Amino acid sequence: MEVPLAQVPLAVRRVAAQHLESLRDTEVMAGLRGARLAPTAIPVYRPDVQGVAYYEFRVTAPETRVLVTRGFSWETDVRRARRKSGEPSPGNVVGFILASTGPHDFPVAHWSLDRPPPSQQVQADPRLECEPREVREAGVARLYRLDALSYAAENEAGELVGQAGQIPSLLSGTPHSLERYAGAIRSARGAPPKSQADDREAKDALHELEVSGPDLPVPKRLDVNEWRAFKERYADVFGPFLDQLQKRAARTWALEEAIRRWGEGIPAGTKHRVALLDEAAVEVVGEGAAHVQVHLEEDPPRVSLRAGPGPFPKEAEFQLVVRYRNGEKERLPFFLVSRDTPSEVREERRNRSDSDCEE
Repeated sequence: MEVPLAQVPLAVRRVAAQHLESLRDTEVMAGLRGARLAPTAIPVYRPDVQGVAYYEFRVTAPETRVLVTRGFSWETDVRRARRKSGEPSPGNVVGFILASTGPHDFPVAHWSLDRPPPSQQVQADPRLECEPREVREAGVARLYRLDALSYAAENEAGELVGQAGQIPSLLSGTPHSLERYAGAIRSARGAPPKSQADDREAKDALHELEVSGPDLPVPKRLDVNEWRAFKERYADVFGPFLDQLQKRAARTWALEEAIRRWGEGIPAGTKHRVALLDEAAVEVVGEGAAHVQVHLEEDPPRVSLRAGPGPFPKEAEFQLVVRYRNGEKERLPFFLVSRDTPSEVREERRNRSDSDCEE
């Protein structure tokens, strides 16, 4: 079920690695500042998506130990003191990042540094309340994501052999165009058929119910208990909700695309860190390169870019060129700005970029 990271699309690896980098030096990474992605990833599927829908990246522990006083009581801080003042040995999994392969979900769909990865959760025996590392051999061949916190595992024969969270129930009668019912109000009014002078006969009085407003669909629960049938009905039954999820994620994907195309801004005098996906050689090129200090760190591998003090009369663009030992290459765009730098007209940058593509 595992695949080497080199077999994972480069763009998906970039999202996962940079997300982990963004968490460093925050409270959630206390005791884990040297954490890194494991050398393998696990493909995750969704019944309505052709091919791999996500990749699960496991986060492994660094070679450190966290010591706490006996009176330390805030369980969530330092993640339960990393299991009673003992950091897991190097290579032990302490969390995960689930990254999407396309716009069907958010780029980072699920992550945690406090729970075992879904691939381990589906193999834990709930009857024994297993620790994350105590898993039963379930012969898992494929891992599925069904809902926000719902995962299922099947074996080579396509049989359900494990799950994490509740598998969502199948419903019929849910409309695909949920927008049609946005803001729709349906009301009911009960009143006696004839007026009464007082309450002496109120005990046995009858009421007539008057319902007004648009007719709303009434979903019904489908009795589907077989795993294969569940997968076949998944796309149709959950289509309205999956469409809404894709629409909500579209804004984030648009932002990711803008960064990929136009670059990320670094204010004068500040530092920006870029995660490296493996051992690499880096180079900074472009008009803004002369105003950037580059520092390469090895554990974990990353590049620190410090912008000069400025001021910059206009956005100073540059690119970070990363060449990995397996032959892969990334070209990540950035631009330097001062607080008073006027924003360049985006149409001009778009036209320049388009002409570069034509060349």
